[in-house]
Amino acid sequence: MAIKVYADAGSNLFPEIIKEKNLDIKVINMKLYIKGKEYNCYDKSFDTEKVSKIFYEELEGDNDIHTSLINPNDYIEAFKEDIALGHQIICFTMAKGISGTYQSACIARDMINEEKGKEVVYIIDSMTAGLGEGLQAIRLANEVKSGKDYQTLIKEAEEFKLKVRSEFTVDDINFLAKTGRVNKVVAKIANALKIKVLLKGSEESTIVQTGKVGGRKLALKKLTNQCIDYIVNKDSQTVYITHSNCYEDALKVRDSLLEAGIKNIEIFNYDLVTGSHIGPRALAIFYVGKDKSFKPLLSFLKKKDKEE
Repeated sequence: MAIKVYADAGSNLFPEIIKEKNLDIKVINMKLYIKGKEYNCYDKSFDTEKVSKIFYEELEGDNDIHTSLINPNDYIEAFKEDIALGHQIICFTMAKGISGTYQSACIARDMINEEKGKEVVYIIDSMTAGLGEGLQAIRLANEVKSGKDYQTLIKEAEEFKLKVRSEFTVDDINFLAKTGRVNKVVAKIANALKIKVLLKGSEESTIVQTGKVGGRKLALKKLTNQCIDYIVNKDSQTVYITHSNCYEDALKVRDSLLEAGIKNIEIFNYDLVTGSHIGPRALAIFYVGKDKSFKPLLSFLKKKDKEE
């Protein structure tokens, strides 16, 4: 019997990341549809770089782009081989406040555990998405190797998720407005005034606004400063930057973090599952802090920023 780690397709754990890091994590696939053409986001043959470019370029227009929800049967199908072998499963999902995949996973969990007469599947609401979820799965996969028991690993994973910070900015807030996460009138005004918002994954498993600034350059700077201010163990932990077709901006943010003494930084394409909700040129930073709480940095208007 072994303990197996799973994550849903919102985890940003593309096949090349799993391979590069030699991770024993199984990612439950979701289908992506671009103008009627179907892509399986996490197939081994999936060309992340190529499809990401197509995906975010198509999002620029009013094209038919959507993803499929993972239903309970998808989870049961994904788990069945490991369950048949007598393994125990810990599965991460996107935040329950932004996706129905958590509820689907819980239904599958209850059905399997009831059939087995004991707990063999445990579902963790990551309280985030993208590499915020992926970061949690990576840590757990490494902890499994230490030989810790099932309940200890669950307890540690539940505690660790409260420290994972997921912070991002979007270039066009209308994408969030389309999915009801931002008021459409507010979004229209913000775009007209070139106001950029900063957001985060919250303690309530939702997306909340943490600030707003005038212009993209300042938004990226504030996003960078947040990481610098709230990160712990900056010499040893890995910070993940993901971007939706704005690699040059990701490099600039990385360089600023390196200058601040953060040594380990990796850049990847932004998860395509939630990418349709945030749009092109969004940029996110995922890292570990003391906790997920947030104190606005003087309303994001430090004196030095006013003078620029």
